[in-house]
Amino acid sequence: MTTAVLGISIAYVIMGLLLLGMGLTSRFAWWVKAMAIVVTSVFFVEAFYATKGLLGWPGSERLPGRFQLLWARVVEPDAKIGDSGSIYLWIEELDENNVPASVPRSYRLPYSRPLAERSSKARDQIMKGNPQQGSAEDLVETQAQQDIKVDAKRTGERAEGTGVVVDAEQAKLLQQAQRVEFGAMPVPTLPPKLPQ
Repeated sequence: MTTAVLGISIAYVIMGLLLLGMGLTSRFAWWVKAMAIVVTSVFFVEAFYATKGLLGWPGSERLPGRFQLLWARVVEPDAKIGDSGSIYLWIEELDENNVPASVPRSYRLPYSRPLAERSSKARDQIMKGNPQQGSAEDLVETQAQQDIKVDAKRTGERAEGTGVVVDAEQAKLLQQAQRVEFGAMPVPTLPPKLPQ
């Protein structure tokens, strides 16, 4: 993955230098040249943040519908440093036969007390040697807000609307909220054996 990020960075530098070289010798107005430099610089920054996923940072996109939970970590909210908390899940997507269908991925979910409790119980079951299956389905907006308000009452944090102080990244995660449940991992469905 590091070579991919390095390759993308080198490609952007080469394109930026070519644009700069062509722009300085062209007969365009100075403001057109300045805009080209600013736009190119903005794309450098955007490319850096877009490649964060290649470096192993947890994704914030939606969870697959069915998955095997490999591990969970709960980071409690901390009012001292302004952290609203997170729940990190390491999962493998399952196919219709309950067989892992992809490589393991890390996901970051917004903190809520109910999800934190479910995640901790599932992690405890994994430690006991009982594999855990997870399911994720989209929440109705009112249900997501109820989970957050319940959590806000327990932690004492207050803010307009949701009842919790959240940063921009946390707000994005809350908009994509899903109901996540865990249970015992079912046995994979094997194809029928052919008669011999």
